[in-house]
Amino acid sequence: MAGGRHSSAGPEREGRSPAFYAVCAAAVIGLVASVVVVVQAVRSWADECDQVTDYTLAADPSIAPALGGILGEAKRTDLGCANVAVGAATSGDIAGRLGKGTGAPDLWIPDSGAWVGKAALTAAGPVEVMTGSIASSPVVLASREEDAPTSPTWLAALQIKDIQLGNPLVTGVAQAPINAALAEGQADPVSAGTVRAALVPLAQEESARTADEPVGEEMLQGVVDNGGVAVATEQSVLEFTDGDGARTLAATVPPTGSNFMNFPLVVTSPAPDRHYKATQVARAVAAVLGGEEARAVLAEHGFRGPDGSPPADGRGVGRITKLALDDESPLQDALGGWAMMALPIRTLVAIDVSGSMETPAGDRSRMDLTVDAALEGNAMFPDSVSAGLWAFSQGLGGGPQDYQELVPIRRYDTVVDGLTQRALMAQQAGKVEGLIGGGTGLYDTTLAAFRTVQDTYDPRAVNSVIILTDGANEDPDSITKEQLLSILEREMDPARPVIIVTIGITDDADAATLAEISRVTGGSSYVAKDPADIANVFVNALAARGRS
Repeated sequence: MAGGRHSSAGPEREGRSPAFYAVCAAAVIGLVASVVVVVQAVRSWADECDQVTDYTLAADPSIAPALGGILGEAKRTDLGCANVAVGAATSGDIAGRLGKGTGAPDLWIPDSGAWVGKAALTAAGPVEVMTGSIASSPVVLASREEDAPTSPTWLAALQIKDIQLGNPLVTGVAQAPINAALAEGQADPVSAGTVRAALVPLAQEESARTADEPVGEEMLQGVVDNGGVAVATEQSVLEFTDGDGARTLAATVPPTGSNFMNFPLVVTSPAPDRHYKATQVARAVAAVLGGEEARAVLAEHGFRGPDGSPPADGRGVGRITKLALDDESPLQDALGGWAMMALPIRTLVAIDVSGSMETPAGDRSRMDLTVDAALEGNAMFPDSVSAGLWAFSQGLGGGPQDYQELVPIRRYDTVVDGLTQRALMAQQAGKVEGLIGGGTGLYDTTLAAFRTVQDTYDPRAVNSVIILTDGANEDPDSITKEQLLSILEREMDPARPVIIVTIGITDDADAATLAEISRVTGGSSYVAKDPADIANVFVNALAARGRS
């Protein structure tokens, strides 16, 4: 049977017409076409995302435009099915937001990796470096061609007359010459002191400034128009002069080399689940930014690659030595000294008006002497000082609130309703005796004052809180001392430092607790054991700006 079936098949095949084979061929072609369509559909489906999630990336203003273009053109699938919105923000600003825990971006590209360590100290969530550098640019001295400096070192560059350094407490570019000058002499123990001395006149100029120094393109245009020397990046000079050639600037560095901006990619989303997902997106972003197309775009904007190799077209300052500190503590010391010299006082004074402030102190009361101290300090400090005034005692602000604002923080030369801020401070200080009563609401008031100053932080000032009290916390409904110290430690932000200076009035004050409160914020604590010393202690505390 099997053989018969086999023999009968032959004649049937031989008898099929050409039309039959044409139909079969058409069927095969149709099948192949269908397969192609299916494969193309699968590929198309693979290029799409069922869901695209939005993420934020805060980048230094110099690199944000290039990143916005690159990531805006990237496929969502290449970004891990994410839409990454790029915004420009200074490194100091973002470091501050991370400390608050609100307004923090998912991803961050600061100008320098130095910001990452500072931010991680007090960030509300994890701060994770995904890529150490997506691009780089050396810091240079920008000037007109005819004014190009020939500084042998960065220490000498810092001594150039009227050099435009910028604010080293806000940008890595302004920190770079200080970093480089310290790196040049890090083998010499005397060198750090020499660098700090060179910063004194620059810090004093910053202290006298009434408006922020121009930055970026505005700063470089000022150099073109008015001459002088400004600290900038090679990238900013190249991008500024790119185009029709109408704007020309020279970029130079000392023969010792320069400090490089390295633009790391950092994951900063504070919530754990969001942070994990942002990490996956960061890996995808790093891959995109490491691709040839992205590198080409960054090069067009004047950036070098992560290795610091000079631009292939020969522009810029060429191949130079990278200057960096082995130990950054001298830089932090120098920046701390800068802050003390350059920044005016900005403080919120909180005066205890609890019932014990009526206690006699000689022929007067503790409150009388405290008000005299406040008035003396108010009279002697310059108009550049900004100050505000609170009074505090249990329930003074109504309900559970232990504090009352008498004067908001303003510069002394601000005029409100015909009175200067200095006059308003004196006027309201003279009225606090009428508020005396109740227990001491120390802890809630201290935290509220700290947060108020931090929320309104001025990067061009030393921001502080000064607490004057003669007792210990007496509000049973307030946070505890342990809670206060823990919150202060957690919310302290190196990008927006606020110090708390405490002044205990007589031995009745809880000196140990006041010292703990000041210590956790880097401030100082004083006790005026003799009420007659209150004025002297207050003035010295204000002038010291929190230095221990």
